[in-house]
Amino acid sequence: MLKLAAIFKDHMVVQREKAITVFGTGEPGDTVFVTLSTSKSHTIVKKDGTWCVSLCPLSTGEGYQMTVSCKETEIRIQDIAVGEVWLDSGQSNMELPLCDSENGTEACQVYTGSQIRFYQVPKCAVLNEAQKEQARDSAWHIANAENVGKMSAVAFYFASKLAAKMNCVIGIIDCYWGGTSITCWMSRSQLEKQTAGQKLLSNYQMLVGNKTEEQYTLEMQDYNTRYQDWQKRVEAVKQNHPKISWNEIHNICGECPWPQPAGWQSPFRPNGLYETMIRTVAPYTLRGFLYYQGEEDVQRYSCYCDMMQLLVQQWRRDWNDWNLPFLFVQLPMYIAADEADDCSWAFQREQQLLASKMIQNSGMVSLADCGEFDNIHPLDKKTPGERLAALAKQMVYQRNGVTTPTADQIYSDGKRLYIAFANVSDKLVLRETNCPTFWISGADEKFVPAQVKLLSNHLLCAESESIKNPQALRYAWYNFGEASLFTESGTAVSPFRKSLFLQT
Repeated sequence: MLKLAAIFKDHMVVQREKAITVFGTGEPGDTVFVTLSTSKSHTIVKKDGTWCVSLCPLSTGEGYQMTVSCKETEIRIQDIAVGEVWLDSGQSNMELPLCDSENGTEACQVYTGSQIRFYQVPKCAVLNEAQKEQARDSAWHIANAENVGKMSAVAFYFASKLAAKMNCVIGIIDCYWGGTSITCWMSRSQLEKQTAGQKLLSNYQMLVGNKTEEQYTLEMQDYNTRYQDWQKRVEAVKQNHPKISWNEIHNICGECPWPQPAGWQSPFRPNGLYETMIRTVAPYTLRGFLYYQGEEDVQRYSCYCDMMQLLVQQWRRDWNDWNLPFLFVQLPMYIAADEADDCSWAFQREQQLLASKMIQNSGMVSLADCGEFDNIHPLDKKTPGERLAALAKQMVYQRNGVTTPTADQIYSDGKRLYIAFANVSDKLVLRETNCPTFWISGADEKFVPAQVKLLSNHLLCAESESIKNPQALRYAWYNFGEASLFTESGTAVSPFRKSLFLQT
């Protein structure tokens, strides 16, 4: 029986000025015909029951119709827009809906646009009948004041900025799940390509052990009961005290029950959501990817750059485009109220920065000036969304390359350290802070606050009277703290560490 992949629905947005991929399933050997505007193609259903065609590129427009036919069956898709399509993925900070974000209720109420459409990939942990039913019921939505609150807040602000500049419909494919590791979003075979991935798979196998599906179900029932009880306590406290902080909530209600039990039916298993979510929409034609993830992998930061490279390789291969733009968010400032600052988030940010340098046609936005104490889900999603939009404009649409300043080289005159910055197209500025943001040390790596000044648009000088022969400098190198280094236009410079004895 002829079927289209679930993402092909009325009101969908197809990518302009690129070959349009259409795919689905059918009876092996049957011929499938596809027409969209003036573009036509046909193909034979393969032995495995899948088919895929490529249609000629179209220019910007709305109100198109697609017909897909085979023998006596014909499927019609109405009200198709041709515009810009982006897939956003990651964990809870990408998932957080507009209605729950800072000023999100007001943003929903005043939204009057018609240039944003969104499709939310069904959140399914396993491929079963429930997943098939959710896929059938899934739909593209034309964003309006009533439904836009369901969108990823980051994606909404990203799309709003693009729509205002591009004069076309922006299509957003939401594909995320809170609490997920990067390992959830790529295949097992991809993870097995590197030692780090093999170790992560092995570690999860040990967590599951010989647990049966029935045992996992019982553990999840117990977990859900505990989680729902905790959630009720939290909601009751928030209702009585609307402005209460997360620190106070945790003192009253206890910590959120986490993590969930391990099991091969869990959405948090390695490669699970790749199979149940990513594969269901690949290779739908895109302009690029948006990614906000990494919190769940902070304690495994040492291999995160390698994992990001594997992820991007996987997705670009699945989309048959080795140059698809990959734009992502560097983690903001965060620390839990009862935690010591072990700099693990700083090391994770460094891994993300390394990935941005090593992955071709990728770009990163820094949130060094963002974050909330004791809240891993900062409510300001306008800042990352608009910074991603500015990066897309610069890197993808104007094709000027990535120009976010990064610390490049370190030098010394015996008394001071000098940091030379690369990719500086805007004047660097230092802002006042309440606490030190730059720290300097000798070879013993005993860091003390540094006095810093900018000597030019690309050169910074640091020193301390107590360090006679400085060897290393750190900027914003903590889990949670302030930022002081920006471009004149407001771009936050990524935290960094540099040393004469170990260039990093």
